[in-house]
Amino acid sequence: MKLLKRLFLLLLFIASGVLLLSLVYVYYSSPKYAGELTIKGLKQKVEVFYDEYGVPHIYAQNEEDAYFALGYVQAQDRLFQMDLLRRVGGGRLAEILGNEYLEQDKFMRTLGLADNARRYAAKYLAERKEPYQKAAFAYLDGINTFIAQGVTPPEYLLTGIPKEPFKPEDIYAAMGYMAFNFAQGFRTDPLLTKISQTYGESYLADLGIAHQTGEAKIPIHNTQSKDKKVHVIAPEKISSAISSLLEKSPIPPLTGSNSWVLSPSKTTTGKVILCNDAHVAYSQPAVWYEAHLEAPGLSFYGHHLAGSPFAMIGHNRQVAVGMTMLQNDDINLYQEKLNPNNPNQVWVNDQWQDIEIREEVIKVKGSTDVKLQIKTTRHGPILNEALEILKRTSQAPISAWWTYTKLDNLALQTAYQIAKLSSLDEARQLAAQIHAPGLNVMYGDTKGNVGWWGAARYLKLPEGTNPKFILDGASGKDTPLGYYEFSENPQAENPPWGYVYSANNQTDSTMKMLYPGYYSVGDRATRIQQLLNQQAKFSIADMKKMQVDVVSPANPILAKKIVQILAQDKAANQSSLHQQALQVLASWNGDHQVTDVAPTIYNHIIFKVVYATFQDELGKTDFETFLRTPLMKHTLPIIIDKDGSPWWDDVNTKDKKETRSELIIKAFNESIAELEKKWGKDLQQWQWGKAHTLEHKHVLARNSLFRWLLNVGPFPVMGSNEVVNMSNFTYVAPADYRAAAGPSKRIIIDFSDIENSLCVLPTGQSGHFWSKFYSNQATMYNEGKYRKMLMNRQVIEKGSKLVLQPL
Repeated sequence: MKLLKRLFLLLLFIASGVLLLSLVYVYYSSPKYAGELTIKGLKQKVEVFYDEYGVPHIYAQNEEDAYFALGYVQAQDRLFQMDLLRRVGGGRLAEILGNEYLEQDKFMRTLGLADNARRYAAKYLAERKEPYQKAAFAYLDGINTFIAQGVTPPEYLLTGIPKEPFKPEDIYAAMGYMAFNFAQGFRTDPLLTKISQTYGESYLADLGIAHQTGEAKIPIHNTQSKDKKVHVIAPEKISSAISSLLEKSPIPPLTGSNSWVLSPSKTTTGKVILCNDAHVAYSQPAVWYEAHLEAPGLSFYGHHLAGSPFAMIGHNRQVAVGMTMLQNDDINLYQEKLNPNNPNQVWVNDQWQDIEIREEVIKVKGSTDVKLQIKTTRHGPILNEALEILKRTSQAPISAWWTYTKLDNLALQTAYQIAKLSSLDEARQLAAQIHAPGLNVMYGDTKGNVGWWGAARYLKLPEGTNPKFILDGASGKDTPLGYYEFSENPQAENPPWGYVYSANNQTDSTMKMLYPGYYSVGDRATRIQQLLNQQAKFSIADMKKMQVDVVSPANPILAKKIVQILAQDKAANQSSLHQQALQVLASWNGDHQVTDVAPTIYNHIIFKVVYATFQDELGKTDFETFLRTPLMKHTLPIIIDKDGSPWWDDVNTKDKKETRSELIIKAFNESIAELEKKWGKDLQQWQWGKAHTLEHKHVLARNSLFRWLLNVGPFPVMGSNEVVNMSNFTYVAPADYRAAAGPSKRIIIDFSDIENSLCVLPTGQSGHFWSKFYSNQATMYNEGKYRKMLMNRQVIEKGSKLVLQPL
């Protein structure tokens, strides 16, 4: 007994020692926000002041030292996030996470992201002569100095991942993956091709493929036939495989954005106001890292992506720049015709042409290296070898034309120059340099100018070619003809109506057609226009309310249509609870506050209607892909409004034809029964905040211990799909509408008081869970509150001070 007692005490002592050492390690590995560090690589002393929200305000005596300090302080807060992003873009996840991520690495390598990163680094970062090169290398030096001298962040010990220096190509790898995030065509084109081939034009006609009459278009204000289809083998395999890879990625995808810029004539201050909130899948740490840099010739407050030295979104004292996704179609998929006598040739117009072949090696943790053969046609890389399911089921090669890899990319130079902007003309010139991914560049300045440019190289296609489907790669009839000039892009500068805006919706056009893309449904755009046209002038307080507005202009219309259908059948009015629910829906104004009941009832019904309508034709896997494309949101109002749509019929019941009324009545009755079972007979208990919650998940939080330690939340939250304060979710389970994506920041730039412009992040600045800045903005974010983006040194100096001294 004594022996057991001693053994127990020994184990307890060891466990206590391990715990104590762990706590000491975690404490010493947390970022240093005050004191003095001597660092090799600096030219002169740098002062870094941290405000009460952990934003570094960097004061350097030369520009290179400013970017060196940025690299260092960003690494101490976000190194693991930066590491993951470069590995995703470079196709190197399997190297640290094993076989589970091998297919994702194959796909990224096949697309050419790693090859492009190496090529651009060799072309644009081979020297250290130009100002942008010096700044980029200084940033990398700062990161690598922290890797060499700083305490290893806890994530590396938890995963056993080795630290390694950052190289120039890593910057381009990170940028490449963020560009791929915009590529909805990889999901949508194969899915539409399957529907076309399996069910035909009558089914396609009711999908929201084309812009719908009456749907909001972004207005322009310039100061300057029948589709051909090719039969494709197993197109749905491409869509489902790529969708699966995207869902598995440890880096959150970009999903949408809002931005508007008001001219002085529309503001109470008589100065420009710029608002921007980029929508990204929620994660922890937050996507953006804020930093304020001051040096001779440099004064800029920016929002940086992990591993990127230059911010694409930010402001100085003269100008401000915001961004949203343009969502133009810059990806086309082609079915190639393979030579039966030579697997390394494809048919081109009237002859066989050799395929370009290169080989890459993928390292896999705990396994042998994998050799990947990448084949490229005139259109682009062949995807079959990268997607295992396509490799097994399709003999026809599918290649991908992607503008991002086709044209020279000056994104790094453009991002560097944003911090130096001083005029509308300069901003327009920078927008013209952006080729892919397509962006809406939003602009405002202290002189009273506002601007919006659709920044992309729009692809010219032959007449009759529909890029919404997989195209014919053999005949040459669908091969692109070139690109439109930037002057033909949608844009508006100082329009007479007093504002510019973007909500990822369809843009108007100077061309004879609306340019195709994967645009968001126009609900957010409609609401933004409603609000901006409600009054003559707006204050900063008005802008705060507008950014957190959660009223849908579309959902009440659909709800009332559903109520009308239900009112025609007594089977839908079984009890007082059913009657109460109908009354709630009929009187709903579209608001989505946490205490509202109507959104819970409405979304439960819609979930069941969508499931019953589409899953029988698409099958489980493709149905889930469909839910994650813009198609579903575009299609829903069309279907609800069309009693005779073929989608209402269940293809699995051969002896019966289902109707719209049957499906909606069934969905309503099941919804009321399930909601009553879950939350009781009191309708007031069916509050939206119980079904709609937000948890910011860390990539390592796969078990309950780490979840408690690393995740932030869950919280009940306002918002919904396609409201201004978007809180996006997918219909994957009834009464479970957990927020998956939303504003990754909210910023309001006020040119009447530029040094006190406003912002809030979803969680916090730091990625280190022991940091006091890990989650100290989460409650503010949920409640629609803001903090100041400081640029006044006298105020900034009240924060903590970290001095970086050169060695």
